[in-house]
Amino acid sequence: MAAALGCLILAAGAPPLAHADRHHTENRDQRQAREALARGEVMPLERILALVRPKLHDEIVGIKFEAHDGVWYYEFRTVDAHGRLTYHHADARTGTLVTVENHP
Repeated sequence: MAAALGCLILAAGAPPLAHADRHHTENRDQRQAREALARGEVMPLERILALVRPKLHDEIVGIKFEAHDGVWYYEFRTVDAHGRLTYHHADARTGTLVTVENHP
């Protein structure tokens, strides 16, 4: 719920064209995730969230599904109490957190 609210808040301030691009990306991410799930290549997002949420101490404000070098990842964007953005990448097949990127 918090992630959805965060996405709505972020989208509200975006220009219309940026919103359209984000909507297209979200639809593509959802389609790719459904197809990868049907092929048995990834776990459902709900299961991944159950695995990673206890390890993420900040609020999740965005989720993206993407591939790097043939491996599927869920990217969780979090914001801490000081407003710092962090990207956490979880292997979509295992739910293992594999990278963390801090953004000032």
